[in-house]
Parts: sequence; C-alpha cells; structure tokens
Amino acid sequence: MTIVHLNIGLGGGGAEHMILEMAKKSHEDGIDTVVLAITNNDQIAYKFAENNLKYHFLGINSPKGFFNGIKQMKQVLSSYDNIVLHCHMFHALVIGIYFKLFVRKVPIVFTLHNILVEEIYRRWFLFFTKAFRKIDINFSEDATKWYLKKIQVIANGVDFEKFKLDKERTFSTSETFKFLYLGRIEEQKNPLVLPKLAKQLLNEGITNFEIRVAGNGDMKDELESLIKTDNLEKYIKLLGFQKNVKQQLFNAHCMIMPSLWEGLPISLIEASATKLPIITTPVGSIPKFFKPSNCFVPEIENFHAAMVSVMEDYDNATKKANQLYEDNKSVFDINSVYKKHLKLYQSVISN
Repeated sequence: MTIVHLNIGLGGGGAEHMILEMAKKSHEDGIDTVVLAITNNDQIAYKFAENNLKYHFLGINSPKGFFNGIKQMKQVLSSYDNIVLHCHMFHALVIGIYFKLFVRKVPIVFTLHNILVEEIYRRWFLFFTKAFRKIDINFSEDATKWYLKKIQVIANGVDFEKFKLDKERTFSTSETFKFLYLGRIEEQKNPLVLPKLAKQLLNEGITNFEIRVAGNGDMKDELESLIKTDNLEKYIKLLGFQKNVKQQLFNAHCMIMPSLWEGLPISLIEASATKLPIITTPVGSIPKFFKPSNCFVPEIENFHAAMVSVMEDYDNATKKANQLYEDNKSVFDINSVYKKHLKLYQSVISN
C-alpha cells in the first residue's frame, strides 16, 4: 500500500500538522508515504525534511498551472502501486477527483477539516462527487452534512509525549498573565476581536496581562493597525510564525481561540496535551470534546468575562485543564488516531 496525502500546501495550519504526524507514523511502519502540496507554500516543509518524508510541490499556484500540476502528480506517483489518495480540504478533493477520472483510478479518502462550507457551489460539488469518494472523515457525529458521505468519525491527533510538561504550570499575581492566540491571522480565527478583548479587560481595571499572537495571515496588517490606533502595543504582541509551538504553549498561562467557525483545531489539542487552560468559542466539533467541565466555552460576547475568570481563579482553570487532559488523551493521542486511519486505508484498498 502507498498512502498519498494531498493538501493545498505545507503551511502552518492544523491540517498540515496532522498530515505531518500521520506521515511520520506510516513512514515508521515502513509504508510508502508521499505528501503532495498543490501550491508552493513551504512554511513547514523543513519539518517533513527533518523526518525524511517524501514531499513534492505540484506548483498549481493559479489556474494556469493546473495541467502542469496534474502532469507532475502523475509523474511522481507513476512508480507506486496500491495507492490510497487522502485528499485534505476542498481544493485537494477537486485535484484528486480530476486525477482519478482522467489519469489513474485510485480510491479517494476525504477529510474536509471544517464544518462550515459557505459557498453553495462547493456544497453541490461535494454532493455530486460523493460517488467518487470511498470514505469521508470528520471529527464528530455532529459534522454530518447532506453534501458529505456517511462519515467515518476520527478526531485529529497529536503526539502527547512530545508536549509533556516538565513541571507544573503556575501563576502568581506578580507576573504578567500571558494569553496565547495560536493560529492564522485570518477571518475564521476572528483575530480582529483581540483589541476589543484587551480594551474590555483594561476597562475593568485589569492591566497585568499580555495577549501573544503566534501566527501570520492576510489580516495581520489590519490587526496591527487596530493595535496601534488603540495604543495597545503593551498588551498585544504580534510574534509572527513560530517554529517552536511547544515553547509558546509552555510559556503561556491560557490559550484563547475566539474563532467564528472551525473543524477540530490541532492547536487546541496541542494546548490540552500541555494541560494549558483553554478559552474557546463553541464552534465546529469543539463542543464535542471541549466542555464547561474541562475548559471555558463562552460565546464571543462573553469571551472577556471568561478571561477575567481564568485570571482571578487560576487554580480552577488548571483543574479544568487537568480534567481535559484526562478526558481526551485517549481520543487525541496520535497513535490511536493513526491506527484508525490505517485500518480505514486498508479497508478501501481491499474493497
């Protein structure tokens, strides 16, 4: 069997990190594994190289590059047999189905990595191409949609051993409380709400905090402008893309994710693996695993109140974080997640 992961690029998002962890596991098992990036986005390509993983860029950075990219894909995969093509997200599925129909018959496994599909044409495309996909994967039963096949539920996963804490996380009132926003600075993640949250804390007389923004995206300049306009440079720090996510999680006191929509974010799972208290909006498949018993899940209008609560009673916040770790470790651990995927790949090859 050859496992081929097809994704839009090798950026710093959750899908890319999930592919990385899955490819590492199948490579360790001696299974031929190839990662194909549609565009030339190579932000975390070095991680694939460090782990001796096979990856290729198809160079489809615009519609003009489509057929050359397909030709490159055909050439890369020509020497492999018994291919399972795992398409991650919408654009990869478009490429995958074209490849299957006009180049080479391969079974397709599809992960949407999101619950929200806003564009109606994408929903209809997903609906009418059901017959060309063997299995659709999503993160919870709640993710079932009319345009998806009967889904296989498999959560995202991370290497819990990699994120294990060396010492217990603490906070004293003499410290600056460090909130961590870890993710792309794009509409989905709702980054422009951060200045508002900072001002709400300041209006309540809370000044010993810092919101650290680890990531890049197309709304970075707009966010930076808002921070300067409101004179919030002391309270909101833009760190840019961070190679060492683990260290950022270890240095933080609380993870915040004020997203407008999601699938099941890898960054939340990574935070839970370090027993970091979490505040997140209840969107996508998040409420299936992240609940009031193990973290804070306010609607966006009450988000700042949850931030105040975590700062004022950090012992309670850490108790929730410990409970989250216990609740979900067996679900999110990459070894368990990989085994479920592998069983699924084997089943589509044999059918």
